[in-house]
Amino acid sequence: MNIFIYSPNWIGDAVMAIPFMEELKNVYPDNRTHVFCRKWVAGIYENNPYIDEIIPFSDEEVKGLRNMLAIGSFLRKRKFELAYTLTESLRSAFLLWLSGSPIRYGYKSQMRSIFLTEAVPKPNSNIHRSLKYINLIKQETDESLTPRLYLTKTEEDWAEKELETIGYANPVAIFPFSVAKSRTIPHKTLREWLGPKKENYLIFGSKNDVIDSQKLVSSFLRNSIKSLCGKYSFRKSIALISKCKYALAADSGLGHVSAALSVPTISIFGAGLSSMTAPVGQKINIINKNVLCSPCRKNICYNYEDPLICIREISSEDIEIAINSIINP
Repeated sequence: MNIFIYSPNWIGDAVMAIPFMEELKNVYPDNRTHVFCRKWVAGIYENNPYIDEIIPFSDEEVKGLRNMLAIGSFLRKRKFELAYTLTESLRSAFLLWLSGSPIRYGYKSQMRSIFLTEAVPKPNSNIHRSLKYINLIKQETDESLTPRLYLTKTEEDWAEKELETIGYANPVAIFPFSVAKSRTIPHKTLREWLGPKKENYLIFGSKNDVIDSQKLVSSFLRNSIKSLCGKYSFRKSIALISKCKYALAADSGLGHVSAALSVPTISIFGAGLSSMTAPVGQKINIINKNVLCSPCRKNICYNYEDPLICIREISSEDIEIAINSIINP
């Protein structure tokens, strides 16, 4: 049976969708799973034994009715028998309908039920997102699976050699950036924490983070902190992260990546709701101060009297305690 899955659009959500892919294979062991995803998250699914085909697409390819109809025609040739959308957009449900699949699962939202044969009521709003995805297969489940990313030996060997070239052995990964200041680790906090440190640190992020990362690096008069923001492909960045001693992460997709690589991860939450979107793994520590106005789940802070207190309240001492609890328990 051919199964079509419309993937979440963001890196962290895509990682949290991996247990869904595994559970689907367990329920339908003879199926062929085809994942339709944004190009920037395709690297999450590469080499995954539970996925048979990745169909990446760009924003332009799904803009406008003509492009959507063209994609629908392309998908109908695959003769899908079952389809799921893991996003709650009207577009994704419409595309499931265009795919020609006779059975189409998704959550009720945005008046899109007309395109779904199985419009599932949303579960408890505070359920972790990985369980929310699995709930489309097994409703009322509390079974949690740990996401896993799969690297090839070639990728792992490359990462080891690249770290030798950089001159860093067993470095620490830092993912300080996120989509908003309310979810980004403040530079002041990082500088205080990094000040007395003597390990090697690699800062990861996108091309959009290059300037901010260089500002952080230039504030230290030593060469044990380097920025790799925008320097490597996503898969190469994943491979490098897999070789790190541990990771310090903002509320962002890369924190989910390190956790799914079994790298001990300390994840800092400000405005985000950690019970819903925290990384899942064996060695994870979440720092969340839970001040009066958090979690607001907003990208813009509306606390005008004490802006960004949720993220500013987290100190370098809090970070150190969290690290020691999983690195030196």
